[in-house]
Amino acid sequence: MRIAIYDLDNTLTRRATFTPFLVFAARRIAPWRLALLPVWVAMMIGYRIGLYDRTTLKTRGMRLMLGNAPVATLQEAGREFSAHRARNGGFMPATLALLEEDRAKGAHILVATAAFEFYARAFADHLGIETLIGTRWDGHTIPGGNCYAETKLARVRAWAAEQGLSLEQSELRFVSDSFADAPLLELADEAIFVSASAGKRTRAQARGWRVISAD
Repeated sequence: MRIAIYDLDNTLTRRATFTPFLVFAARRIAPWRLALLPVWVAMMIGYRIGLYDRTTLKTRGMRLMLGNAPVATLQEAGREFSAHRARNGGFMPATLALLEEDRAKGAHILVATAAFEFYARAFADHLGIETLIGTRWDGHTIPGGNCYAETKLARVRAWAAEQGLSLEQSELRFVSDSFADAPLLELADEAIFVSASAGKRTRAQARGWRVISAD
């Protein structure tokens, strides 16, 4: 079995998605919350200096910018957001070429991302990818934590077990822009690192990963 796993932000998409989604959705759901953007920026700084983890940051960001919006409303905003990105060249051509290569080889393709499932699903659908593993949202909290680093690997392993598959016994390709994805990159038979940064590309090459430039 050939399995091809793709990260979303800065891998399939040209840019990150979470903060742009918060702005996009707030504008449609509760425009007055756009005045709270400076608070969100301060919260991101707090995360960067280690005051709290990513799960806490994203939970607070959702509550701050989108309040108690129903998941169905968020999903609809996600579909509009994905369509907007697609119309404006929001996908990475080099990565899409890899995706078509995997399709031609009959790979089971999935997106594994820290992005929230309620909008990442729309990106996966746009690209014709059926299987999505992302951060869950129950309307108030993040069950199971942010789908990131070791948590992402655990979620992928759980999916594989449900399919009766072994990652170690499959032909595994993993594509990502983030060193936080090292657990999956190190496991993959073909690890591909996507970056516009010369320094990051050098670090990735030193770890034996194939590197492609983000363009």
